[in-house]
Amino acid sequence: MRRKTCGGCGSDENLETFLDLGETPLANSYPKTSTELEPFYPLKLGVCTECWLVQQMEVVPDERLFAVDYGFYSGASFVKTEYHRDLADRLMATHGDQARRLTVEIACNDGDLLQHLRDAGCRTLGVDPASGPVAVARERGLDVILNSFGARLAGEIRAAHGAAGLIIANHVVAHVADLDDFFSGVAALLAVDGALVVEVQYLVDLLVGNQYDHVYHEHRYHFSVSSLEQVAQRYGLYVHSVRHTPAQSGSISVVMGRTPIVSAELDRIRLTESWLRDPKAYHGFQGRVEHIRMQLLELVSTERRAGRRVAGYAAPAKATTLLNFCGIGPDTLEFVVDTTPQKTGLLIPGVHVPIIAPSGYEVPDTFILLAHNYAAGIMRREREFAAAGGRFIIPVPVPVLL
Repeated sequence: MRRKTCGGCGSDENLETFLDLGETPLANSYPKTSTELEPFYPLKLGVCTECWLVQQMEVVPDERLFAVDYGFYSGASFVKTEYHRDLADRLMATHGDQARRLTVEIACNDGDLLQHLRDAGCRTLGVDPASGPVAVARERGLDVILNSFGARLAGEIRAAHGAAGLIIANHVVAHVADLDDFFSGVAALLAVDGALVVEVQYLVDLLVGNQYDHVYHEHRYHFSVSSLEQVAQRYGLYVHSVRHTPAQSGSISVVMGRTPIVSAELDRIRLTESWLRDPKAYHGFQGRVEHIRMQLLELVSTERRAGRRVAGYAAPAKATTLLNFCGIGPDTLEFVVDTTPQKTGLLIPGVHVPIIAPSGYEVPDTFILLAHNYAAGIMRREREFAAAGGRFIIPVPVPVLL
């Protein structure tokens, strides 16, 4: 369904499309066979020139996005698991008293972060709409509700468990269908002295880093600090601190509470984001993305003409966007290697490149790093491959061959 009003402020006259990546399938719905019917949807970004919230122009319903075959499991990534362990330590150091009363993680996925907090002595509760990851979380002994979070569910949770001292919403606010329902639910559930910790991919990094592959239908919104706080403030939630993190090639972790504060640091951040409140900030993105696609296709073509075998390394959701937009299929990539058990034996949506486990395969000459945000760690792990003459193509922000 094409968006007709802004998801942030409700304006129906100020949405401007600035990125069109064609039509793609759902990024986390991996087909088993090439004959499987896959729905394709327009993949476009627009910006509201009233509140400057960047958003998907095609809204896919939750029941299609987070179906039983939803393929993202956070605990399958070593890097993500290490990040969650460090985050749990940080949260206990800064919000330990609040967390021990009741910690609610919205979009807890398979419970990888929540289990660290439970093991640290917190009373925990998870919420997630994807049945596969929820089943894994429950196998870990975690209390998880299979549902989408909103005002109604928040009221039920508060009635059954009490107010939450800490609410965690990491990389979920960008996914919700109704921002008002989400934040009204947080406001209803959060204790008077509670803390909300939100992590979202940072719009500045997306634009400056040419991260078009982070655009897929689950990412309904791309936030700046300013656009995020505009929505939250309507529900009496105020930004207290902002920390830049490496997640998803550049994210912001924002702590909110019920009391407004005066902060020179927050004023500085708002000032540095002022360029985002101008349509010209978005006008060149389409051209840059199309130029990057041509550069990547030329690199891959050069490798193939030289007789080198090319494969993909990792099958994150952004691989679906990148490979479909660039038109790279099994005639170019022999396979994609990935460590996630739930993905191996399946196909990349749309282009149908097979996904295989990281063992027992014939090593190619060149890998395209589809999880390019983890390039440094991948290249350390694959030192022997590189020492034997193996090559890496990093596709974003500018395609390079290493």
